[in-house]
Amino acid sequence: MADITLHDPEPEFAVARDEDGDVTLTIRADHTSIRISVGRCYDSASLLGQSLQHLAEDVDKDVLDGWEDTPDEYDAYISVDRGRYHVSLEGTPVGDYPSQDVAEIELARAMVDGGVFPNAWFINERGNYHTINDSIRRWHDEGGDGMAPIEGVQYQPGDRVRYTGIDWPCVVVADWGTVGGVEIHTDGDPTIRAHVTDRTEMHPITD
Repeated sequence: MADITLHDPEPEFAVARDEDGDVTLTIRADHTSIRISVGRCYDSASLLGQSLQHLAEDVDKDVLDGWEDTPDEYDAYISVDRGRYHVSLEGTPVGDYPSQDVAEIELARAMVDGGVFPNAWFINERGNYHTINDSIRRWHDEGGDGMAPIEGVQYQPGDRVRYTGIDWPCVVVADWGTVGGVEIHTDGDPTIRAHVTDRTEMHPITD
C-alpha cells in the first residue's frame, strides 16, 4: 500500500473504455498520470460511476458547505494602532486613516485603483481577524469594479476651512461624506490634524 500526494489546483479526471473493454479511471495532476483499471465488468463500471457521484456530493457537503476563508498574505487588511486605522492591500501599505469607516472607503478605492479584489479582514487590537468583505463591497458600484458615489461630499483636498476646534485656518485632507466625515490639518503644519464629523463646526474660507 502506498500514499501518493500531488498538489495541483486544477487536476483532471477522465473515464474511458478501451478497445479491449477495460474501463480505466485516469487522474492527471502535477504532471503525473495515475490510471486505475476497474476491469471489464458492467457492475464494476457502474460502481465506479456511483463512487464518483458520491465523491462530488461529499465535496459539497463536507468541504464547500460552511466554507470559511482564512487570511492570506495577499489579502486586504485594516488594523488599528494608537487611534489610526492602517490599510494594506496585497502586502503593500495604502495609508492610515482616522476611523474604520474611512479606512474601509480607502481600501475599497485602493482595490478599484489596483484592479484587485481579494478578501478583506479587520485585525482588532487583540490580533483577532474578522472578515469585512461586505463592508468593503458596499463602496463599490453595481459592476463591482468601480467606486459608488459617496453621499455628502462637500470639500476637495486642499480646500481652506475654519474649524471651531482649532483657532487657526485649516486645510482639508479629504472628505468622505456623511459616513466618514472630513479630516483637516492646520495651514502650515500637516502634523496637527482633526477628524471632523459635525459639519456645522466647519465652514469654507472664501476670501
